[in-house]
Amino acid sequence: MTDSLILFDVDGTLVDGAAQICGAMRFAFLSAGAPEPDPASIIAMIGLSLPMMVEVLTPGGDEELRAKIIASYRLRFFNMLDSEEEPPIFPGAETALRQLHRAGITLGLATGKSRRGVEHVLEAMDWHAYFATVQLADDNPSKPDPTMIHRALSETGVSPENAALVGDTVFDMQMAQAAGVRPIGVDWGYQPAARLYAAGAERVFSDFEALADYMIETKR
Repeated sequence: MTDSLILFDVDGTLVDGAAQICGAMRFAFLSAGAPEPDPASIIAMIGLSLPMMVEVLTPGGDEELRAKIIASYRLRFFNMLDSEEEPPIFPGAETALRQLHRAGITLGLATGKSRRGVEHVLEAMDWHAYFATVQLADDNPSKPDPTMIHRALSETGVSPENAALVGDTVFDMQMAQAAGVRPIGVDWGYQPAARLYAAGAERVFSDFEALADYMIETKR
């Protein structure tokens, strides 16, 4: 049987982190003395690394301002994590991960989140055993650069043609295509199915059960 790898995005795919991200980002802008961005603008950038998000949200801004926003965001976001009992996991995520893991598919994460944010999710949900590789914004260029996927493939020994990335944004689809892996979309996140298909998605799913069944059926 051919070894296969499925990489998952986190925010918008496994975790509904929009409320936290928007709250922390708006707080960070206000703390830095900058006009706060509207929630729709923030949500459209979820998936990018924090520095890239801030750069996009501050056109014409200087590096000192961006540094203040990033520092304030991290402080606010980590304080929010400390007060959170359980992350807002999308319904069906736990069951799908278990099903794919039992099917013998290697699983991993490829996310724009920081190490602390990801560790919080893995610890709270007891998910460490599911993921053979975890690629983070701390160690890699921001999506859609394919470095995260290249490193995941190297760590797991899986070839690109036997791997897929599951995500909810065009950044995920672009990264998957750049790395030569299957781009698989989900529509319960932060960008609509039409945009994912336009960005090259092989399929876009509306629930975890159908996603898991399809990935097992088409395992290469």
